[in-house]
Amino acid sequence: MGRFTRIARDVRRRQFLDAYTGWVLAVLVTGLQVFSGFSEGEDWIGVVVTATTVLLLGLVALATAEIRRQLATAPESRLFRGGRLFTDRSQLPPLHTLLRDTHRSVEIYGVQLGHVVHHLLPVIADQARAGCHFRLALLTPVNGDGDKVPWIAELGTVHAFPNLEDVLRTNLVQLRHWYTGLAPKQQRNIEIRGYCHIPTASVMLFDVERRTGFAHVEPILFAVPPAERPTFWAADADDAKLFHLIVDQYRSLWQSATPLADLPL
Repeated sequence: MGRFTRIARDVRRRQFLDAYTGWVLAVLVTGLQVFSGFSEGEDWIGVVVTATTVLLLGLVALATAEIRRQLATAPESRLFRGGRLFTDRSQLPPLHTLLRDTHRSVEIYGVQLGHVVHHLLPVIADQARAGCHFRLALLTPVNGDGDKVPWIAELGTVHAFPNLEDVLRTNLVQLRHWYTGLAPKQQRNIEIRGYCHIPTASVMLFDVERRTGFAHVEPILFAVPPAERPTFWAADADDAKLFHLIVDQYRSLWQSATPLADLPL
């Protein structure tokens, strides 16, 4: 979703109207200044300088709306050197809100993606239709050769999922069925793979090639229930080394994963 689409959505919701009003007024004043200045024969350098100054003030107002939008998505987070820290899931913005928040690309790496499979597929389909590109990486109970992953049962015990193998297999089959029913454009914008490495975190990468991109990381901690796990966000501007470490490692995981269509379920 582009910048003007975001602005239209904010105006419909009556959000940041003061910032957008300032931007519109600045554009109008700039246009009037240029028109009146040249029509009255004023010095063109003075006209350009004055108009540019007013226009820059309008851009500052527009940037203010963007900053306020980003802060609004994490009202309960705490700042730290690496970005934002959430002490449990109750402090996080709803996942469907994050997915709808005007991204160009979203990558999701999860233990089982149960919430995605059962609650978020309509949102992903809508966003893919609008041009957002998705990568969904799901833990698979079998490798590309069809051999059972040996530690799946133990992992299920740790996470209170004694039937984790069946849950993963069911999610994969459901994803495959859902994907085949999508329109061609949606299929082009959605890639799904399975990986069989021991998971240590649930990770989402949002627009990591853009200035506004960030990594969402929920470490898997021993004996800590999923809802109580801390989560942090990191961006290039927060800590470039940490941000690129996360992005590079999970991009590497994606490359080693098996396409969903090739998994022998």
